[in-house]
Amino acid sequence: MRLLFDEGVPVRLRHSLSTHSVTTVQALAWEELKNGALLEIAQTQFDVLITTDSNIKYQQRLDAYDIALIVLRAFNTKLKSYLPLVSEIETVLAKIQPGEVVYIYADPKLALKDQRKGQGRKRSE
Repeated sequence: MRLLFDEGVPVRLRHSLSTHSVTTVQALAWEELKNGALLEIAQTQFDVLITTDSNIKYQQRLDAYDIALIVLRAFNTKLKSYLPLVSEIETVLAKIQPGEVVYIYADPKLALKDQRKGQGRKRSE
């Protein structure tokens, strides 16, 4: 699967997803592209955008794009916070469809926080 890491995703996480083709926004010099523009161009080259931007679901009509979105939620952007999520990321990647958004949480407290704000729902497998 062709994955694009957004700016907040630790670049070294790509080594844990080595069965996929992983590129970063930084490698493509797409840092200046914001949400809609990024999704517009990314959908032509990637299957899934992996981001830490928990609000993107509410800023864009994601079902209008031919790309899926995985939102990783942790208390910081350190690699060690995301490594425990690799198994769940792989499970989601096996099933995710274009236009779908899946939140993956490093800590249940973040899921509760998002639910209170009306944001993410953890997809149950």
